[in-house]
Amino acid sequence: MAILPMLRLFLVGHKDEEENVVSLLQNLGAIEIEKINKDNDFDLDWLPSKISDISRELNRIKSNILFLKDFIETKGSVIDLFVPQKLPLSSKEKEDLIGNFNNNGGHDTIESWQSSLEEIRNSINTLLQDKEILMPFENLNIPIRIIRELKYVDVFFCQIRKGDLEKFAEEIRNYLADVSVVKETSQYAFFIITAHRDITTEIRGIFSKYNVTVFNLEKFSGTPKEELSVIERKIDNLIKRRENILREIKEKGEILLNALYVQYDSHQDDLVRYEHLGRIVHTKKMFFITGWIKEKDAKKIKEILEARFEDLYIETSAPGPDDEPPIALENNSFVSPFEVVTGIYGYPNSKEFDPTPLLAPFFAVFFALCLTDAFYGIILSILSLYLYKSLVIEKHRKKLLKLLFVCGLFTIIAGAITGGWFGNVSEAFTFLAFFEPIRKRLTLFDPLKDPIIFLGLSLALGFIQIIFGLFVKMLLNLKRKQYKEAIFDQLFWIIFLLSIILTGGTFMVEGLKSISKPAIYFTLIMAIALVATQGRHQKSIFLKITSGLGSLYSVISYLSDVLSYSRLLALGLATGVIATVVNELVKTFSGIPILGTIIGIIVFIGGHLFNMVINAFGAFVHSSRLQFVEFFGKFFEGGGREFNPLRKIRTYTIEKEVMK
Repeated sequence: MAILPMLRLFLVGHKDEEENVVSLLQNLGAIEIEKINKDNDFDLDWLPSKISDISRELNRIKSNILFLKDFIETKGSVIDLFVPQKLPLSSKEKEDLIGNFNNNGGHDTIESWQSSLEEIRNSINTLLQDKEILMPFENLNIPIRIIRELKYVDVFFCQIRKGDLEKFAEEIRNYLADVSVVKETSQYAFFIITAHRDITTEIRGIFSKYNVTVFNLEKFSGTPKEELSVIERKIDNLIKRRENILREIKEKGEILLNALYVQYDSHQDDLVRYEHLGRIVHTKKMFFITGWIKEKDAKKIKEILEARFEDLYIETSAPGPDDEPPIALENNSFVSPFEVVTGIYGYPNSKEFDPTPLLAPFFAVFFALCLTDAFYGIILSILSLYLYKSLVIEKHRKKLLKLLFVCGLFTIIAGAITGGWFGNVSEAFTFLAFFEPIRKRLTLFDPLKDPIIFLGLSLALGFIQIIFGLFVKMLLNLKRKQYKEAIFDQLFWIIFLLSIILTGGTFMVEGLKSISKPAIYFTLIMAIALVATQGRHQKSIFLKITSGLGSLYSVISYLSDVLSYSRLLALGLATGVIATVVNELVKTFSGIPILGTIIGIIVFIGGHLFNMVINAFGAFVHSSRLQFVEFFGKFFEGGGREFNPLRKIRTYTIEKEVMK
């Protein structure tokens, strides 16, 4: 239950088997292939072109997926907006989908739909624009082709801002041109100008002066009414054509879309596999692979490879002193969900402890104290369990749900001992009075009435975690045989901090007053020990002493760290106060007949749901912050990278076998 031991793996084989070997490694999903800096490598000239072709095909599939998703009604829920679920398929179902895809024309059919709908959309838009141009002039009974054939007269179909019409008409008539207003709106006027062609240049100059819009009707031949009728018929035909295409998409689209999901994931696997071929060293006849494998998997994987490829040379070895193996964590069912928290901060390096088992109980307790409501814990646990069972995603992606489930259980306990059940619900509502004796019997203290107890508990837990962090660092130094650091930098500080607490306790607890002097002397002795040892790296005695004295200032830092845990009190109180306020709001509506009950139910559900969500989020964030800053700061070094083996990647589908 820690960082899994890793082995370096070496594979040497004949080039004819290279792609088959890499394909099998991808299916096994157990080996991380390491990129090698290659000198005098025999390049695979065809590989860049192959990768480019696959990428191009992936883009084509993705484009068709996005197109079909706009028209296919999926059976998804609101959850899909946050956690897109995957399509569970067996190998046989995948084969059937690809067969149906090919039988229905595949990409050609989808792209034909896409281009046809695009063409229809553009045609309708053009026709609507033509309709908008012709509408103001629909009462004109002269065919447009006759107007166009006039030899000595130009006819202009125009639009102008209504406020400029009078001045424009007055000026245009000075050129013996006729202005006929055919339609007016609140902002614009539409009119027809008839003028001799000899003055066309002057007329156009006036158009520019008044920002007149001149419509081009050369594409039309009949009267505006006739042309509008033709446009309407064309639009109707296009709409019918579009409906036929959409009906066809509805009939065939879902099968084609599911097949595209299968194709996308398959091509994605191909892309990853060929990209990994670029990490391998090649000669004219051989290939060489190096990478990492979990020690526990090495024997089984070696047997599989040797059984499949007789001429494949396989060797494993322990990491060298300069190696930085990737990190794979393995913990029991209680601890493994908390790997989510570790992963957010960063992975440990291979020479230290996995912090996940160390932070797990603290995180769960801190989360619970921030939420402090048993009913919220029950809802959180039930909801997390439901989502865990119903979401169709890989199990390793469900760790957060398991984490919330565990934290929900801890919250139930924390809520019970602090008396939080939807705040003070049994106290606020008389019809729930039967639950009040049970609540009081389970309650150890009420944070709203006894905040000092809650504060003391928070600070005590903080102090314990900080001391534990120093203890972990001491064990790490002992493991590395750094005995001086373990004794002087961790053990002395642990004893000194505990002695300070003990000394303070002798002044506050009557039974401890008899040992107050020995406690003070012992604390002074430990302070002297720290002064004598903390400056040991300095060269001169003066610097050793001054550095030792300066190190005592770290007490302030430790005190600050402990005070950071007071946020548990603040968040716990916030949850209780908001829940109580929600209950009081509901009571204010209870006096209103019928409507008050409805409003009260809405406020109760909405208020407590909001309170639970916002404070659960705050509990997660602040509990994480306490781990990352106060706890990890005492021992965690980090710098590790997650073990990332060559494996199949699934964006849209999931094998049914993986779900079991």
